[in-house]
Amino acid sequence: MMNDKAIGFVQDIPGGIVFEIGNSWLVRRVHGISGRIGTTSFTNVLNSEEYLEETLAEFEIVISGEGQTVSLDFRDFIITSCSTPNWDDGLKTIEVRLESDLNGVKLPVSVFYESRAGTDFIRKWITIHPCDIEGWTIRSVTIENMRFKEMVEGVTPQPRYIKTHANHEDNVHIEPENVNAAESQRPFAFGDSARAVLSYWGYGEGLYFFTESLTGEESFYRPTGLMMKHIDCVPLTEGLTTGAAVIGGYAGPPEIGFKRYSRHLMEHWCVVREKSIPVAWNTWLVTREGNRPILSYYDRTLLLDYIELIKQAGFYELLHLDLGWESGWPLKVDADKFPKGISEIAKRAKEAGMDMGFWTNPFSCSYWRGNVEDEHPEWTVPNSVSGRSNALSLCAVSDYYEYVRERFVALATDMNAASIYWDGNDWNTPDCSARNHSHRDRHELEVKARKRLAEMCRQAHEARPDLIIAAFSPPVDNHRLCALDQEQAADTHRFPTIQAELIQRQQMYQMTWEHPFHAIRPSWHGVDWHEAGEDNLTRRPLHELFHAEMSMIACGLAQAGGSIDLKRARPHFLEFLRKLFAFRKRFEHYFDTYQHVLGFPDGKSIDGSGHIVDGSGFIVLVNPTEDDLTVKIPLDAPELELSSEKELVLTDWSGLESGGPLGSAKTGSPPEIELTGLQVRYIGVNVG
Repeated sequence: MMNDKAIGFVQDIPGGIVFEIGNSWLVRRVHGISGRIGTTSFTNVLNSEEYLEETLAEFEIVISGEGQTVSLDFRDFIITSCSTPNWDDGLKTIEVRLESDLNGVKLPVSVFYESRAGTDFIRKWITIHPCDIEGWTIRSVTIENMRFKEMVEGVTPQPRYIKTHANHEDNVHIEPENVNAAESQRPFAFGDSARAVLSYWGYGEGLYFFTESLTGEESFYRPTGLMMKHIDCVPLTEGLTTGAAVIGGYAGPPEIGFKRYSRHLMEHWCVVREKSIPVAWNTWLVTREGNRPILSYYDRTLLLDYIELIKQAGFYELLHLDLGWESGWPLKVDADKFPKGISEIAKRAKEAGMDMGFWTNPFSCSYWRGNVEDEHPEWTVPNSVSGRSNALSLCAVSDYYEYVRERFVALATDMNAASIYWDGNDWNTPDCSARNHSHRDRHELEVKARKRLAEMCRQAHEARPDLIIAAFSPPVDNHRLCALDQEQAADTHRFPTIQAELIQRQQMYQMTWEHPFHAIRPSWHGVDWHEAGEDNLTRRPLHELFHAEMSMIACGLAQAGGSIDLKRARPHFLEFLRKLFAFRKRFEHYFDTYQHVLGFPDGKSIDGSGHIVDGSGFIVLVNPTEDDLTVKIPLDAPELELSSEKELVLTDWSGLESGGPLGSAKTGSPPEIELTGLQVRYIGVNVG
């Protein structure tokens, strides 16, 4: 479907103008009649089907001031000019300038439409030029509000979990053991609502949509249409340019729509896009006497002791210091535990081939109480008290932010952090009634807090471009991924090892429909977490540990799989891990992607995941039972997009060091393969 030309035209007509912009997937037509602007056609080129029923608002601007809130929609503006700042085969951009009268002053606005060669999407964004009216604030801009024809319907992942978030997405963290695995082959629910993907009945095509803005919002509700917004809190005298509303086209079943959506985010939005996820060793998993986790009770002596063991293991790339390295203030090193500072630990870790990682929780202070609230009560959030630590939250829209920003940069530079794990729900801003902070209402608080947190990330990334910042602030919000590298999907820890890894695969299957796989940080709890089983490393049968580790390759191996107490691991298990991590490093670029195969994991039948890039890669097959089971290798899974015409060369890499031949097959006649109880097999597809 792709070509390498952007298409479009601009033409004067009686009473106005008409223009089109698009590519080989989508074409959008806009008319300007009697000075007003409006989209009149939105077509998927594949079948030349018209999707648009009605444009409800070409754009809408909400401003507030003088004790009132005012909405200005496209009918309040008159076209003043139309230009093409970019107009060649590679990039076409149309700018329509408009004006409205606001209290006797002209409010100028530009609406931009853009298409690029070789893409399956088109963009639209709004610029509100500075207006000389004091005391008014831009609160939101609706970029798209279109109602589509009745045959266009929403697609969402089939609900599987008991609890949902406010956006109706499954909360995979709450009661994950009570997942609904019935109808495992039914991946989607179709109807009036959608968050990312639309389908056109019976035509094997549809749309995906996303607002490229840190404060973006988008949703589809069939009766009222597709709504895409940019939320802000900027003085009208400054003006603003919104993020772009992106609408893309796809051909095939909805699986392809979600794949195109994720691909767009990864290629054009996610800051993590080309970063490698380091294999981490986590202090939290060290075990004390009586099978008790060490948790935060580690110090210089313990780390220097374990660094040598980590070096001997040979596959670690990151020494992660969990809760326990701070004292006094958040992000301040505990001088009693580390009298020579973290620089000593970072130096020794670097000599052992590792960078540093740090657990942080600077704003909600959910896990420990420092001295900040006593020394600077003016920074606190009134009545926001942690049930764990009894500490007050600290407001991101106070001067405390400057301290945290400087410390994040110091972690990335002075303390050699290649990873910052940001715990405690800090990205979900608590209500703050403090009068001395620079926010007047909940709206302004949320916008300013999000911008400040993102700015912290930007400066830390600027200081160290390969830095990975991962946050636990559910639900996962794709708009944050321009600042955060990863968001954690769940925090599963209280289940036996085999069940825990089944739960991980279920959560990953569900979350990766709407969130890019590489930008999800799965739970870091692995085979050595004390709640998974007493003396798990020493007592649990090795074949169960092997099963758990190999099944993690598609959901958290780098964070969880190597986080073990190296003093308790059996030599045979460590040797296995060396081979496993060498295999993953060798084929890492395949395991940065994920495709759904074999349906939702039900714990009774073989489940799996695809990791195919440009026609080659791996299919991971997992037998979650103690029984021997057989399955056809799912070469025809839609997301794999393997050619039905070509012979595919299959190999078995389950031994981790080389691929044993399995012959060749076409997608229409896949071979059947057997998995013994708890076996995990890595099937190479066109992998030499």
